[in-house]
Amino acid sequence: MQTTTKQSNIAFKALSTPEAQTIFDDLRAEGYGMNINKKQYAAIANCSVSAVDNYIAKGYGVPSYKKIGHQRNARVLFSLRTVAEYFAAQTVQTA
Repeated sequence: MQTTTKQSNIAFKALSTPEAQTIFDDLRAEGYGMNINKKQYAAIANCSVSAVDNYIAKGYGVPSYKKIGHQRNARVLFSLRTVAEYFAAQTVQTA
């Protein structure tokens, strides 16, 4: 019996800015999946996991995320697209 696998041609909506698209493409090239956990986000943001926990508790300093599970044990996942959009929006241009 022969099995075949179909490759899906999923078309994603383009990101809002070329900079966000570049950040997204760079992160994908580094091997990150479409969803990343707190540890991976901390590595991208160049901070500690405890800092990410503090930002989440305070309600600012991180992009939107999803909690999978219940209460304190919930797993936190960030969409890579959202992370790319967040970092592109945080860019400050100087004269």
